[in-house]
Amino acid sequence: MKKLSLIALLSTISLSAFAVEPCKPYMSINAGYSWGFNGKSDFMMYDTPTGYFSTTQVYSFNLDKNPKGLITSVNFGYGFNDAMRAEVGLDWNPKMKSTIILFDVETKEIGGHGTVAYDFNNNTPVTPFLFGSLGFSSIKHTIKATSNKSSDWLSAYYHSGDTYSLYDAPAGTAAASPSTSLSTSSKTLMTYKVGMGLSMKAGQGVDLEVRYGLGGKADFTPITDKSLKATPKFTTGVTNVVVKSMKVKKAMDHSLTAGVRFTF
Repeated sequence: MKKLSLIALLSTISLSAFAVEPCKPYMSINAGYSWGFNGKSDFMMYDTPTGYFSTTQVYSFNLDKNPKGLITSVNFGYGFNDAMRAEVGLDWNPKMKSTIILFDVETKEIGGHGTVAYDFNNNTPVTPFLFGSLGFSSIKHTIKATSNKSSDWLSAYYHSGDTYSLYDAPAGTAAASPSTSLSTSSKTLMTYKVGMGLSMKAGQGVDLEVRYGLGGKADFTPITDKSLKATPKFTTGVTNVVVKSMKVKKAMDHSLTAGVRFTF
């Protein structure tokens, strides 16, 4: 009798280790945090403080602050067997914040992806898995004037007491009236991600999961024809810094999310 009970218990544990029941659809909802790294900005200037930059040369700097913020996703998948499964999903990142040399940038992203995952089933309640994704993202940027606290360049060349104003600069010259923020049009970029995760049975047809992902996106240009006008309190001379274009490249990100998966 004890042997039968032990066999039944082991069978239950084994079945609970299946991350997704084969030949059944499922849906998962995940939320978490993303933080970027390795981002670089290439940019050109229209005019600059005398002696700092050339107006014809392309300059490359690391981002002062890489993008970071909350991320969410809703996924719809299908388990082909007890190991292989595929998903399509919707992604929404409401506000990713970064600082790019002279500007604070808030990015809103919405997009979709396709994912292939492989579950390493075992005789424990916890199932590890690997996944890879390809997708797209429509992004929109809001540009704001940064400060010496955020920008290494400003802290090096301007006094801490300086004040800053943001201008649109379509012709390479600061406009007459400053703005608190300027928005760009939406752009669609390719995205990719690989990662690993753990899932655990929480009930009939319900699994909890945690995912870590390493991903990135295609190069993009969030800033074109924007001006940061500094008004130094202790210096005189050229104070407009007008950017012709600024491209972000080689940007990568870590992400850590948790969620729940429902098998139908």
